[in-house]
Amino acid sequence: MSRYSELQEEYFPNLETYTLAITRAHGKNHPETFKVHELFNKIEAKYQAKEDVSSEYQEIRKLTDNYKIPTDACPTMEKTYNFLSELDQAYSTEK
Repeated sequence: MSRYSELQEEYFPNLETYTLAITRAHGKNHPETFKVHELFNKIEAKYQAKEDVSSEYQEIRKLTDNYKIPTDACPTMEKTYNFLSELDQAYSTEK
């Protein structure tokens, strides 16, 4: 099993909840969280269809300034960005 597949199996179930939660907790001050949630849903759907998700990770990197944790981030937002960053790195390494 590839590193990306391992991380996907571990992180995707939580990220479904986390990406939505951060829109509710931080959407007002961080509107990019809505797009991050949308892009994660695209990644999940495209990955299941065995489609390339490089462009979605690239867009998340831009939106989050390379997964930079905002100073007002809650632990869930921090975990979300860390999980997405690890997934992105693993995916990029396998490409």
